Amino acid sequence: MNHAKEDPSGNGVKCNYSPCLAGNQGKIEATIATKIPHNEIVWWILPGRSGRLAIRFSFHLILHGGISMSSRKFSWLRMGLLVGLLAMLAGSSALASRPAVNLQSIEGPVANAVPVQDAATLPVLSAEPVDVAAARAEDSDREAMGLPPRFALPSSVSVSPENSGLWEDLDGPFAMWRYRVQAPGAMSLNFGFSSFRMPKYGRLTIYPAGARSAADARGVRVFTDRDNEDHGQLWTPVVLGDDVVIELVLPDEARHDYALELTAVNRGYRYFGEDLSDKSGSCNVDVICPEGDDWRDEIPSVGVISTGGSTFCTGFLVNNTAGDGTPFFMTANHCGINTGNAASLVVYWNFQSPVCGQQGGGSLSQFSTGSTYLAGNSTSDFTLVELDDPLNPAYELSLAGWDNTSADPVQAVAIHHPNTDEKSISFEIDPTSTTSYLGNTVPGDGTHVRITDWDLGTTEPGSSGSPLFDQNHHIVGQLHGGYAACGNNSSDWYGRFSRSWPFLAAYLDPSGTGATSLDTFVPGRTGLVVTPPGAFTVTGDEGGPFTPSQRIYNLENKSDVELSYQVTVDVPWLDVNGGAGTIPAAGSVPVMIAVNDAAGALSLGRYVGTVTFLNLTDGDGDTTRPVNLQVGIPELVYGFNMDTDPGWTMDTGWEYGIPQGLGGEHGNPDPTSGHTGANVIGFNLAGDYIANMGRYNMVSGPFDCSRLSAVTVKFWRWLGVENSSYDHAAFAVSNDGVNYSIVWQNTATVEDAAWTQVAYDISAEADGQGSVYLAWAIGPTDGSYQYCGWNIDDLEIWGLNGGGSGLDLAMTPLNPPVQIPPAGGQFVYQVGLAVDHPVTVSAAFEAVLPNGVVYPVRTTPVLNLAAGNYVWLNLIQNVPANAPAGIYSYRLTISTADGEAAQAMFPFEKSAVAKSGGRVDDWELSGWEDGDRPSDLPAGFALRGASPNPFNPLTNISFDLPRAAKVYLDVFDVAGRRVRTLVGGQTMPAGQRSVIWDGQDDTGRGAATGVYFYRLQAGEFTGTGRMMLVK
Repeated sequence: MNHAKEDPSGNGVKCNYSPCLAGNQGKIEATIATKIPHNEIVWWILPGRSGRLAIRFSFHLILHGGISMSSRKFSWLRMGLLVGLLAMLAGSSALASRPAVNLQSIEGPVANAVPVQDAATLPVLSAEPVDVAAARAEDSDREAMGLPPRFALPSSVSVSPENSGLWEDLDGPFAMWRYRVQAPGAMSLNFGFSSFRMPKYGRLTIYPAGARSAADARGVRVFTDRDNEDHGQLWTPVVLGDDVVIELVLPDEARHDYALELTAVNRGYRYFGEDLSDKSGSCNVDVICPEGDDWRDEIPSVGVISTGGSTFCTGFLVNNTAGDGTPFFMTANHCGINTGNAASLVVYWNFQSPVCGQQGGGSLSQFSTGSTYLAGNSTSDFTLVELDDPLNPAYELSLAGWDNTSADPVQAVAIHHPNTDEKSISFEIDPTSTTSYLGNTVPGDGTHVRITDWDLGTTEPGSSGSPLFDQNHHIVGQLHGGYAACGNNSSDWYGRFSRSWPFLAAYLDPSGTGATSLDTFVPGRTGLVVTPPGAFTVTGDEGGPFTPSQRIYNLENKSDVELSYQVTVDVPWLDVNGGAGTIPAAGSVPVMIAVNDAAGALSLGRYVGTVTFLNLTDGDGDTTRPVNLQVGIPELVYGFNMDTDPGWTMDTGWEYGIPQGLGGEHGNPDPTSGHTGANVIGFNLAGDYIANMGRYNMVSGPFDCSRLSAVTVKFWRWLGVENSSYDHAAFAVSNDGVNYSIVWQNTATVEDAAWTQVAYDISAEADGQGSVYLAWAIGPTDGSYQYCGWNIDDLEIWGLNGGGSGLDLAMTPLNPPVQIPPAGGQFVYQVGLAVDHPVTVSAAFEAVLPNGVVYPVRTTPVLNLAAGNYVWLNLIQNVPANAPAGIYSYRLTISTADGEAAQAMFPFEKSAVAKSGGRVDDWELSGWEDGDRPSDLPAGFALRGASPNPFNPLTNISFDLPRAAKVYLDVFDVAGRRVRTLVGGQTMPAGQRSVIWDGQDDTGRGAATGVYFYRLQAGEFTGTGRMMLVK
């Protein structure tokens, strides 16, 4: 570096040589000192004769090879030659002694790779602490005003490297500036730079204090000259935590050739994608679940967004007729993007659960920042922007197709981010309607698409701006608002795409083709493309038949030349029809994969095959599809509803009893009851687990699975545990009681706010084993946060029974939950029984009292039954006034003379014991032989639901008819295809009615495992429900 030095003669002026020469030539004197190892040169610029500059030197210079030079007077030309020589010497010496910083080789914080001052000593910008309670109170007012939800509070600042922070020289031709930002109580921080311009080789990195690598899960954000935009701004994605370092690295020559001014520090008070108390409702369906398989092309088009670093919504990429991949992006107008703040848009891509049902675990590492506002309209509530940068091919994004006609979809699907959480998918299998916003009258002002109610999933705050697709996978609107939520059947309204089209046409149909619809575009897709995606899943009884029996794949050639293809399978129970040939450029061919007769010879179990699709021309697009075949229908083998203590082995802290609803120092407290009934098994039912504790286990007794295959365990949990970096929870299985295999363990913080059912495949350890043990563990824990720990209820073990019980039993109350008053009362229920061969059966009805005592209600005489399905409607059970208060289990066991048995049960509760005047005094059961008893007519039409749900193989769909009516009851799959007509227009009498679905379609074939919808039409009433068939 060049440093000024005083003229020892007193005649010179301290000055760098360039300004002196440029502005003061021939007028002033100046000095410059240049240091080279072992050498020092001091020179003075002086006025010379005839206006020429003269240089006076005082130096001791030792050149390479020992040549020595001393002071003399040079002309300006001679001085130039010497300056050049000296510069080369100085440069070569500097390069020899200062190793260069290779920024390209450093992925994370540069400060971790070079010797600089510790981050703990950096200057700190202390932002205002976050008042979460006040922020949430403001949010209620914002929601009432129709404003988009917030996740962060903005703070205005004015910070630049010229007025704040710390500069340091690096061991190379770079300089580093750092500044630390702290916001106590903030859950995340993000930043807005109103001025941003990076020079070549410059880099801005934002990371949590203490981050050691680019892989830090809290977020390490890097920006370079590739992020420079015409609008000159940069708005960053979130960094999780309340203590963040801003790091700027510049080449020496660009030390003053950059722009960086921080003007917004945004302090998060809601967790952005963390598994905490603000998680979306449990009815949401992760897009990774099988329900999303038919929508794999559309799902990547949807992203969660933030604007101004404070508010959040959902939005989506939209295709245009040019097919050029321009990153057009749409959201709702009320999400607040406009010409003034479009640069602050941040879109997070592929933020979704890695495991179905997890509703957590997504990554915020893929993002785009900045946009330009193009169009918007409040009437149909849309905004269109163009993102600043081309789409990153590594993100594998898509641009959604659309339909600009006014046709009402017959079915609809929403893909969205509820409450900033991982991406979800929701289904409406009924036709939509055209209305005004929040209106029910058709067509109203024609600006919105109304979803009557969601049949699977819902929407929530944060879903605003998300796309609504019709049955053809075309966008027909974006979410404006509504009343839908988990647990209700309320409506949502989407701004109609067709009403927005006049504003959109110039961008989405730039050449004016007049197209009325356009398919989804997946950039970069070439060669062979195979649809549909996902697994081909087949189920059936041993010996068959199997359903579905075939799947047709469409093979499309995305290249501009003809290609040859081949399709093969690797198992003998599959056939290929059309497995080889050629596909013309831009053409397609169908290929059928079918289950053949060899499947009928397979024994009970699960089988996996693979279909391989090969592009023989150049290999572009080679792919596979899995085929899952399940032979036999899993059945419930063991069940524990925890109404009685199962007597399992428990370490200290585990206990059986009623949870107290306490704890929740962090996360949520324990529940106040079980999922069904009052009791659970849990760890510390009166509060949180403790700090610095060891590992504590709860182990079940042994289960005999020796005759079972495809064993699955299900249970309901209410769990709170901190991130596995600190605290631990696990579920394991063993087939010897000594060696355990971990089935699940927490990888992130878990904070269940409601009972959640989980299911795990334990077949690898349990199939064919005589003694299978289940174990739950909590701990070890660290010394910081405590959470509520485990609560467990309603455990079930399912499997394929190689012994083959020929009885399938279902028993359901008509009006759950069953509540009996102190004076006694009665409840009405139904029994369904399927037998696969002629049997003689007896039935034992029992009530398990709250203290665990079994009261025998009735044992019936034997019945001789042929193979078939049997239903007993409107059985009536009395409960006397003197029955003790508490939770009961009502249990029915059907047994045969040769040892076959099946059992079903449901709970009921008696609130108290009548002191006098009881109106029921016995445990009489009626209706088993003598048919229906009269009952009061319902007040109105109602669809009560399916029970049990999930089910296998039978479920009862119950409904109320206040008068005789013509009834239609149909079952549909998630794609909207009719699977079974249960009631086809017959007139049914008034009363409480129910119909059993046995899990078969109209052809008598078993339906596949999955979600199904049922629709009841009775008189003027229409109702829809959801059920899950589990095999």
